Amino acid sequence: MSTVLFQLDWQTVRTRRTAFAGCFVAMICAQTLVTACAVLLQSGARAPSAEGGQDVVSFVVPFGFSCLFVAAFAVAGAFSLAVQQRTREIALLRAIAATPRQVRRLIAVEAMVVTAASAAPGCGLGVLLAAAIRARLAAQSMIPGTFDLDFGAVALICAVAVCCVTAEAAVWRSGRRAARVRAVQALGEAAVPSRRVGALRTGAGLAVLAGGGRGLVAIAGSQGSDAANSAAGMVMVLMVAVALLAPWIGRSAGAALGLLCRVLFPGVGFLVRANLNLGHRRLAAAVVPLALTVAFAAVALFVPQMKWHETRRLDDRRIVANHMVRAPGGLPATAPATVGQVPGVAAAIGVSSTYVRVLLGDGPAPSGPGAVAAAVTSGPLGQVLDLGTSAGSLDRLGRNDIALSEHMAGRVRAKVGDEVRLEMESGRTEQVRLAAVYTRSQGFGDAVLSGRLAAAHRQDGPPVEDLVYVRSRPGQDRAVADGLDALRRANPTWRMLDRAGYRAEAQRQQDASMTVTYLLLGVITVFTSISVVNTLVMTTMERSREFALLRLVGATRRQVVRMMRLETAVTVLAALLVGAAVASAVLIAFSRALTGSGSPHPPASTAALIIAGAGALALATGVAVTRIALRERPSAALRGA
Repeated sequence: MSTVLFQLDWQTVRTRRTAFAGCFVAMICAQTLVTACAVLLQSGARAPSAEGGQDVVSFVVPFGFSCLFVAAFAVAGAFSLAVQQRTREIALLRAIAATPRQVRRLIAVEAMVVTAASAAPGCGLGVLLAAAIRARLAAQSMIPGTFDLDFGAVALICAVAVCCVTAEAAVWRSGRRAARVRAVQALGEAAVPSRRVGALRTGAGLAVLAGGGRGLVAIAGSQGSDAANSAAGMVMVLMVAVALLAPWIGRSAGAALGLLCRVLFPGVGFLVRANLNLGHRRLAAAVVPLALTVAFAAVALFVPQMKWHETRRLDDRRIVANHMVRAPGGLPATAPATVGQVPGVAAAIGVSSTYVRVLLGDGPAPSGPGAVAAAVTSGPLGQVLDLGTSAGSLDRLGRNDIALSEHMAGRVRAKVGDEVRLEMESGRTEQVRLAAVYTRSQGFGDAVLSGRLAAAHRQDGPPVEDLVYVRSRPGQDRAVADGLDALRRANPTWRMLDRAGYRAEAQRQQDASMTVTYLLLGVITVFTSISVVNTLVMTTMERSREFALLRLVGATRRQVVRMMRLETAVTVLAALLVGAAVASAVLIAFSRALTGSGSPHPPASTAALIIAGAGALALATGVAVTRIALRERPSAALRGA
């Protein structure tokens, strides 16, 4: 029996070339993504921190998580669609006494054959992709140029195993459903696909959707930095819900948009409406990867842009200093005093970053929220920074004083005058007094404390200042500029910036930080686009018999192409609506966390580019594949079907 099953597998792969070519392409894409992540992760783990090992691992973990999600989507969609397209064959196998177990084994072995065939080219392309990513990161000075890819067979084996498990999991559900129906019922479903959607799948989809809703509420109530870290994850959660509820989405979109086509295009619209109502699962299969492309691209682009826009807006209101002084690697602790001696300087305040944890409770192992904190030198902080104080005063922070953002003060339920216990970088605790609460924390920090307190807990050498804010006396700005220029000549590594120069440098830093975003987005968009094309090819080429019948009853090639153009337009519109809904839900929650307003304002040009690019890709693919399918003579297409 095993020999018979193997022969059936081999014949099926040979005869259903389009379906298995689609699965093969999806699996190669998955192997490439997963292998690249595995190679970079193992190389980063083996490399010392001085050679960028830790930086590579920090990059690969979120990148790899996104790649695994996209790969799983592509593989699951392709294999599930391939099983759905073989309902007629499976029905015939059941009719000639094949057992459900044999059918499941047949489908599982086919998936394993495709996985094995794609392993070598997928791993090879994955290594090349990893090398390209390493070169790009090195070119942007994000990792040292000495970092090399150092990996072994374990990375490749793990990548192949992950893809194999993903493929088997994808065909398990579809194969289980196809194998358990009765033979007569299976033949009926092969002729007219069932419109029934499984209760388990629907329930799981609604549960995931409800969980995504709760996650969006949690994001809206969090802080901007926490919300930004969770945004991509929420896209994945919501897209899982979309995939599970895809049959319902296909039915709803087919009914609504099919009726619209029937009204607007009375002739061909009748056929389009009938095809959409009958082939709602096919519509759903094409909608999901395109919606994923739109949603992921929108969130990956707009979240960092919104974050930087808000930080820049707050910087314009927060910084009241006339000049800023900084240096690569930081300034010496004496820099604020040195700058303060320049004639005409009213205030010079040094700021450095540290990390604290606000402890809650008095137990033996207390815990609490952590925060990036700004350690400031003594002096009139209000003369250089306007943090939007809502309670207390920031003018004179003592060694045992601290200021918290409104968000952090609300989380720990503290008010001005309360005693707060901190865990410092050294791991030791300090008892401090809450002296002020401020509002403009985005891009600055959730806590402000004395530089003397932070210096007592530094673990990595003498204290340094990240930046010195300088405020000039009235009418003395030119004298201060000249004095700072003299300091720069005496200290060549120091950089003197006015407010315009500071904004320009912040813009350059934003552009550099977006490199990782563009790299991640570019890689994933390429592979999601391949998945979109792959799915459209599979769903269109499957209909060659249908096209042949239409031509035999009198339809011209032009009419068939027009019908498919309209169907593809419906698919694109449904996918754009779903993708835009997912992206909008995440961006609204993120905007509320970032600015307090639920009205995000993403750049219209970027949004138009995403929508136009996704729509053009799908429309061009659908029409091109239809024309290819129509090249065959109707009689030959019917014999081949």
